[in-house]
Amino acid sequence: MKVPLVIDTTDEAVLEQALKRSQGKSIINSINLEDGEERFEKIVPLVHQYGAAVVVGTIDEIGMAVDAERKLEVATRSVDLLVNKYGLNKSDIIFDPLVFPVGTGDEQYIGSALETVNGIKAIKEKFPECLTILGISNVSFGLPARGRKY
Repeated sequence: MKVPLVIDTTDEAVLEQALKRSQGKSIINSINLEDGEERFEKIVPLVHQYGAAVVVGTIDEIGMAVDAERKLEVATRSVDLLVNKYGLNKSDIIFDPLVFPVGTGDEQYIGSALETVNGIKAIKEKFPECLTILGISNVSFGLPARGRKY
């Protein structure tokens, strides 16, 4: 089929095989700084070779960024590395600022939905050339099955 793909795998060999067979501008989902630059170093050559874009999660060695300030901090570090060190175009970076469970009552996530919205706004203001995406399945983690289906 002649359509671009969003390729979601952590296996570089699988990723490369998918990119070889994809037509159009594929999107690699995803990379982050959870293990430092290790994932960037492995994936960016494939981004260049196949002309892909990449989803970047706001995670670093400290963990997943919960508040807007940390989301922007991780995004800023990622842009600096990906653009200045690895030569990507900002327009090929798609940020996933990550959403957390909002209905569980877990104190660490109280207010996290608003923080995610504010994080998106901050990233878009600082990096207008970059896109954003938000996988919202996490928003219902921890809810009873009856409520989660909605």
